[in-house]
Amino acid sequence: MRRLTSTLLMAATRLLIVRYKVLIERLTKQTTAAVLSVGLMASAASAATTLNLTGSRANLGATETYSVDDITVEVTSVGGNIHRNGNGLGVTGNPDRNRLGSNGTAFETLTFSFSKSVTLLSSLIFEHRRGIETFSISVDGSDDLSYFRTMAPERSNTIVSFSDMNLEGSTFTFTHLDGSGIRINELTVLVPVPLPAAMPMALLAFGGLFVLGRRRKKV
Repeated sequence: MRRLTSTLLMAATRLLIVRYKVLIERLTKQTTAAVLSVGLMASAASAATTLNLTGSRANLGATETYSVDDITVEVTSVGGNIHRNGNGLGVTGNPDRNRLGSNGTAFETLTFSFSKSVTLLSSLIFEHRRGIETFSISVDGSDDLSYFRTMAPERSNTIVSFSDMNLEGSTFTFTHLDGSGIRINELTVLVPVPLPAAMPMALLAFGGLFVLGRRRKKV
């Protein structure tokens, strides 16, 4: 009788261990799939956003606000009011005729303040005349400037594209240094997406299953 009881207990124990092992493997696969799915969703949601600054001719004042996707951008000017036309934003005044320009030591600026930190990927700059335009971009008011130079080809009224900027921050100030004046036509930024709430929970569950698996092996 004792042998029969012992045999039955051993068989029941083995059956429970097998079922426990199958359950652990199934939960592990499901949790791994959930983690990968959430991770892919987070990476896919991080996309480039383009801010188009062209429009009908208008004097916009010293401040103008734009909204695109889920971010807000406040534009402020120094040296005059913000001036917009079909080629983008400039600053009112002479001798640059409402473009973002400079006159000796008087450098006009346009500052773009984003509601969250972004990465400035590229920009389109309008150049009015043939020749060389020099301007700088400062990030978050830093004195460490990233300089870019636009050279117009053999004709006037040209849009020049600057890519691979990769400048990270929330405030970008364009300062014209030399030339006949430019306009900021378009900015493209990469907006980071917050980690989904499900991601930490999925990682925690996965970690818990990993610990249980290690304990089972030790037993």
